[in-house]
Amino acid sequence: MKRFLVVTVLAVAMPLLACVQAANKNSSSNAAEEIMKLEDQWVQSRATKDPTVTKDLLSDDFLGATVTGQAMNRQQHIDAVTAGTLFAGKAEMTDRKVRIYGDTAVSTGVVTGVVGVDKSRYIRVFVKRNNKWWLVAAQGTRVEGGQ
Repeated sequence: MKRFLVVTVLAVAMPLLACVQAANKNSSSNAAEEIMKLEDQWVQSRATKDPTVTKDLLSDDFLGATVTGQAMNRQQHIDAVTAGTLFAGKAEMTDRKVRIYGDTAVSTGVVTGVVGVDKSRYIRVFVKRNNKWWLVAAQGTRVEGGQ
């Protein structure tokens, strides 16, 4: 009787676990797509020196670092976007990856078009607050020799 009960519980539990895992995977996939769309909008807006997307995306406690190592808070970053001192023309992102950890997302990739360098690797950290993704941290690192 015990064996039958264990087999029955496992037979019911396994499909439920598979459904939960599939739902989590879809949720992570949707979140990753959402982050990539936000980044696309952000990069496009910097090429036109329009700080609107930046203002809407950066958290109040945002902290970033440029490829030259300059630390920037939210307002400094908005000012740099408006002045056009971060990007020269249109930026292009490649080798993009987004990893989701609950209400936190980590985005990495390579970007061209950064002022003063040919290529830069970036890492960005997003946090979901009140059902909205906020960029809380970002750092760029110069890529030497076209790696």
